[in-house]
Amino acid sequence: MVVINLSTARLLEVASKLPEPLVVPPDVVRETATEGERLGYADAGLIRKALREGWIRVAEEVDERIVRRLQQENRLRRADAAVLAVSLKMRAVVGSDDGKVRRVAELEGIAFGGTGYLLGRLIATGRLTRQQAKDRLDAMIEAGWYCDVETYGRLLRNLGL
Repeated sequence: MVVINLSTARLLEVASKLPEPLVVPPDVVRETATEGERLGYADAGLIRKALREGWIRVAEEVDERIVRRLQQENRLRRADAAVLAVSLKMRAVVGSDDGKVRRVAELEGIAFGGTGYLLGRLIATGRLTRQQAKDRLDAMIEAGWYCDVETYGRLLRNLGL
């Protein structure tokens, strides 16, 4: 999930300065913060802090009919279907690096972007320099985020490096 990547890269506070809010459904909170804290993941505490500080907002309501439809039609996990449902309602960009979620977003006519997209937005809005974005990307990979060489090269080119 992109929110985990932002946490790993220590970018939650910086991303909160984007013109558009970071909004997640309650399912993502449960999966990343609540369950993450229970399992002892360091990022969970950072995500919890981001929620408390208002850097991430929780979607007030999720259309359960849409969530169920997306789960049934696409065999999505509930959290992924909820992200798509919130994005549909808010006409917002889906933030996901998951290929299946991105394909469903495309089929549903929802704009999408992943970690690279968010790094690009942070550069475009003057929140990060290109070098800072590369450093944060490298820190995510060092912390265990999988990124093959081809994807890494594409990300760097897209970030103007």
